Amino acid sequence: MSTLAAIESAVTQLPRSEKAELLRFVAAQLRETAEDETDYLLSSPANHEHLLRVVADIRAGRNIVSPDQTMFR
Repeated sequence: MSTLAAIESAVTQLPRSEKAELLRFVAAQLRETAEDETDYLLSSPANHEHLLRVVADIRAGRNIVSPDQTMFR
Protein backbone atom coordinates (compact mmCIF):
# COMPACT_ATOMS: atom_id res chain seq x y z
CA MET A 1 0.00 0.00 0.00
CA SER A 2 1.35 3.41 -0.93
CA THR A 3 1.84 6.10 1.69
CA LEU A 4 -0.98 8.14 0.18
CA ALA A 5 -3.33 5.16 0.23
CA ALA A 6 -2.43 4.48 3.86
CA ILE A 7 -3.12 8.10 4.79
CA GLU A 8 -6.45 8.08 2.93
CA SER A 9 -7.44 4.87 4.68
CA ALA A 10 -6.56 6.27 8.10
CA VAL A 11 -8.41 9.54 7.46
CA THR A 12 -11.58 7.81 6.32
CA GLN A 13 -11.69 6.00 9.66
CA LEU A 14 -11.51 9.20 11.72
CA PRO A 15 -14.64 10.57 13.36
CA ARG A 16 -16.09 13.61 11.58
CA SER A 17 -14.91 16.06 14.27
CA GLU A 18 -11.34 14.77 14.01
CA LYS A 19 -11.44 15.04 10.21
CA ALA A 20 -12.46 18.69 10.55
CA GLU A 21 -9.62 19.33 13.00
CA LEU A 22 -7.14 17.59 10.69
CA LEU A 23 -8.28 19.70 7.74
CA ARG A 24 -7.87 22.89 9.79
CA PHE A 25 -4.35 21.80 10.75
CA VAL A 26 -3.39 20.95 7.17
CA ALA A 27 -4.82 24.24 5.88
CA ALA A 28 -2.83 26.18 8.50
CA GLN A 29 0.35 24.34 7.52
CA LEU A 30 -0.23 25.06 3.83
CA ARG A 31 -0.84 28.75 4.53
CA GLU A 32 2.33 28.98 6.63
CA THR A 33 4.39 27.21 3.97
CA ALA A 34 3.02 29.45 1.22
CA GLU A 35 3.75 32.57 3.28
CA ASP A 36 7.30 31.40 4.02
CA GLU A 37 7.95 30.64 0.35
CA THR A 38 6.47 33.95 -0.78
CA ASP A 39 8.55 35.87 1.75
CA TYR A 40 11.67 34.05 0.57
CA LEU A 41 10.95 34.67 -3.11
CA LEU A 42 10.22 38.35 -2.52
CA SER A 43 13.28 38.90 -0.30
CA SER A 44 15.56 39.46 -3.29
CA PRO A 45 14.91 42.55 -5.44
CA ALA A 46 15.74 40.52 -8.57
CA ASN A 47 13.28 37.76 -7.61
CA HIS A 48 10.66 40.36 -6.73
CA GLU A 49 10.95 41.98 -10.17
CA HIS A 50 10.94 38.60 -11.92
CA LEU A 51 7.78 37.51 -10.09
CA LEU A 52 6.04 40.77 -10.95
CA ARG A 53 6.95 40.27 -14.64
CA VAL A 54 5.66 36.69 -14.55
CA VAL A 55 2.38 37.76 -12.95
CA ALA A 56 1.98 40.47 -15.59
CA ASP A 57 2.68 37.91 -18.33
CA ILE A 58 0.09 35.52 -16.94
CA ARG A 59 -2.53 38.26 -16.69
CA ALA A 60 -1.78 39.29 -20.28
CA GLY A 61 -1.75 35.69 -21.53
CA ARG A 62 1.91 35.88 -22.61
CA ASN A 63 4.66 33.27 -22.29
CA ILE A 64 2.32 30.59 -20.95
CA VAL A 65 3.59 27.04 -21.28
CA SER A 66 1.00 24.27 -21.40
CA PRO A 67 2.57 20.85 -20.80
CA ASP A 68 1.24 17.79 -22.57
CA GLN A 69 -1.63 16.56 -20.38
CA THR A 70 -1.93 13.08 -21.89
CA MET A 71 0.41 11.60 -19.31
CA PHE A 72 -1.99 12.68 -16.52
CA ARG A 73 -5.04 10.90 -17.93
